Amino acid sequence: MNFKQVEAFRAVMMTRSMTTAAGLLHTSQPNVSRWIALLENTLGFVLFKRVGTRLIPTPEADAFYADVERAFIGLESLNDSASSIRRRGTGLLRVGAVGSITQCVLPDALRLFRDKVSDIPVVVSTGGSDVVAKWMATGFCDIGFASIQADVPGLQYARINAAHGVAIVPRMHRLARKKILKPADFNDENFISLPAGSFNRASVDRHFPDDSRILSIETPYATTICSMVGRGLGVSIINPVVSRALNMPELREIPFSEKIEFPSYAVTSDHFPVGALARKMADCVQEVFTLLNQAAEK
Repeated sequence: MNFKQVEAFRAVMMTRSMTTAAGLLHTSQPNVSRWIALLENTLGFVLFKRVGTRLIPTPEADAFYADVERAFIGLESLNDSASSIRRRGTGLLRVGAVGSITQCVLPDALRLFRDKVSDIPVVVSTGGSDVVAKWMATGFCDIGFASIQADVPGLQYARINAAHGVAIVPRMHRLARKKILKPADFNDENFISLPAGSFNRASVDRHFPDDSRILSIETPYATTICSMVGRGLGVSIINPVVSRALNMPELREIPFSEKIEFPSYAVTSDHFPVGALARKMADCVQEVFTLLNQAAEK
């Protein structure tokens, strides 16, 4: 199988005609027929059946075409990236971040970034800290933002924020009148948690050795926890960056008596150079963290 054969197959699928496909490819109809025959021989199944003057794709052809289209979309993306490099001298900026940063920090950071760089495409991918580490180690992303340092060689972690966990309760909850909450205050309360086995979940749970909370709901995103608490489904302890960014009127944020640290890191790789765009994005994320912290102090 070679590119010419696959390209001919795609053209025939799009046009349902060997002759029209040949015109698209600037070649002859016999060449297209020969490439399709060679491709069928390689694949081991028939791609088209002729009904009168019409070409009808087989079910196998339809299935194969779906993968071919995905491959061509990838090629077109590479072409777009190359065009961008020719026009601007740079390509796109690829950012990988954990959910709390993607949902609560990056939108404002991107707004700041756009004030400085208006015409660079940005691709944002969301994953856990371990996934962000893999993206950075393989060069899939240009800059990463994580909440936990993964044990992956060749990565550098620069702390860009350190927040202490806060309690969140519904605005009309009985605990909303308190100025500070202690572990015992959560006894018999429906508690909405981060996933079992996660680092941040363990950081919270260690303050409840004789746990009398009712662990009612578990979800991976602090933004989801805020929404659920706002709807009266329970209480929780989260990174205050999330509650401050969302600024939900139905929530009350209350200091927690025990220290639970929620750090945030900018992640870079020793194996790939950190470009100017990645540094600008890191500066913008840092600025948003600073603004959120300043707002909380007022």
